[in-house]
Amino acid sequence: MNVTFRLARTETDKADVLRLRDAVYVGDQGRLADVTDTAATFDRFDPHAEYIVGYADRSPVGTVKVVPDTAAGLPCDDTVDLTALRKGNRLVEFGHLMTLPEVRNRDIGMGLMRAAVVHSARTYDMTHILGDFFVDDSGGLRGFYKEIGFFALHEPYEDTRFKGAPLSLVAALDVTEAVRRARTEQGKQSRLLQYFFGDYDSYIRQEATDADTAAAPR
Repeated sequence: MNVTFRLARTETDKADVLRLRDAVYVGDQGRLADVTDTAATFDRFDPHAEYIVGYADRSPVGTVKVVPDTAAGLPCDDTVDLTALRKGNRLVEFGHLMTLPEVRNRDIGMGLMRAAVVHSARTYDMTHILGDFFVDDSGGLRGFYKEIGFFALHEPYEDTRFKGAPLSLVAALDVTEAVRRARTEQGKQSRLLQYFFGDYDSYIRQEATDADTAAAPR
């Protein structure tokens, strides 16, 4: 499957985001009653945020939201105090990472996250990435995120926006440290570290294109 990623710029693109949210959060998982249920919380940052959408044969199959830190703050400010982390750093938050059920387990989610990393590096020169993740069965961060280098900022909590979902956990990743680890001998053995940060210097050297377009990993 050939998948490309691009920023949602047009009204049609933004409608694709809502259709994906309806298909995943409402139809597939039943975690929202309506696609606008997060309008007063996470979506209030949309004036400052960007969506990246993955397309397979021109059909939207997944999306992720990138929220840079501005005077309006970040969605996870509602849950955790970021005062110390903000000092001397540039933060972005990734959220609403989702793929259609019929294309899951095809690494499209990874492709979306990499596109978000590339875009954030080129556009915001971020030092830290934040996310609000569902926990695993042990109540901690999923192994995928821990291997990349995310660390929890607080204890798990119940996110009342989502019905029937696992507990949530806000976590952060130090980009400089992740790049350093990717260059170590041990880090070179990690497919995830290499995929996201093995060629990190090229993210900021290359001139940004419309979509920070990339193909999904094979």
